[in-house]
Amino acid sequence: MKRHFLFVALTVLLVMGTLIVGCKKDDPANPDATYPVTALVLNPQGDPQGGALLTLKNPPSNDPKFSAFTDAAGMATIQSPAGQQVLIASIGSAFLAEIPVNVAANPAGTNAGTIRLAQNTTVRVLVIKASAEQLETVLRIVGFSSYDSTTINAMRDSANVDSTRFLNFLKQYTLIFSNCHGGTEGGSAYALLSRVYGRYIESGGKMYGGHYNYFHLQRIWSTFYTQFNNQGSPSTDTLKIIDANLSNFVGFSVASWATSLDSRRLSGYEKFSNLPTNAKVYGVIKNTSPEVGVIVENYVGTGKYLWTDYHNQDIRNSATLVKLVQYFLLTM
Repeated sequence: MKRHFLFVALTVLLVMGTLIVGCKKDDPANPDATYPVTALVLNPQGDPQGGALLTLKNPPSNDPKFSAFTDAAGMATIQSPAGQQVLIASIGSAFLAEIPVNVAANPAGTNAGTIRLAQNTTVRVLVIKASAEQLETVLRIVGFSSYDSTTINAMRDSANVDSTRFLNFLKQYTLIFSNCHGGTEGGSAYALLSRVYGRYIESGGKMYGGHYNYFHLQRIWSTFYTQFNNQGSPSTDTLKIIDANLSNFVGFSVASWATSLDSRRLSGYEKFSNLPTNAKVYGVIKNTSPEVGVIVENYVGTGKYLWTDYHNQDIRNSATLVKLVQYFLLTM
């Protein structure tokens, strides 16, 4: 009888313990409990920003539930402990913003409101001005209000005088935007400049350049970017996005190479057939076989050189095409 009584008592205690432990998961006082928090992320111009990263400033762990990318409407929902928290929204290292929020211990979630991105001025940016392209016009549109600038000829001269000192100058910058110089950069006087660019990238630097920047690519990746046919026909060709993530971000997979609005074209291009083996092609000329890559990311060391075989200022009047530049800022 005593044994039976003890068995029943132990069983009751075990059941009660299980219920208590089970209840703790939904107990607002449980320090491990998390709750949904939602925010709307806007770009510097005040429009909803898809593809931005929303995260907690001080997450309790590296669990992926504490961060998420915004959808096309600029919305994202993440998990957070209850109480005073700080949300951070970012596009790569270039744009950043944060807001405080009091996260309620409520499964229905908390609306944190709106976060408007701004340039992260702790990230130094350099624009290399040249004769045939004005990337800076697009940068101002996407929200860059502060950057240093110089000219390609000044860069050429600095590299030729003291390449080591010049490399240290470049290493001050996280991002470098290199304008097209109309083909002049193909001359021998620019050869050392190109090679120092390669050393900058190898050490972790990131560059973005248009059209005749391929002369720099030929010297950095010396056995590639050497075989090409005559220029294409930009008035009739179309741009085809072959990378799914980029297509989702910009909201289209095919864009006119020339628009019906005006005579603006995305410039001529060369049909390279020997890209680096580790290059990533994001966009090609539609209906080419083999496909002609015109948005190509090239890698060496821990850095990269994103090359567009067109003049980037030609997209400044198209809200959708400007997103091509925005996308690559996510990982730069």
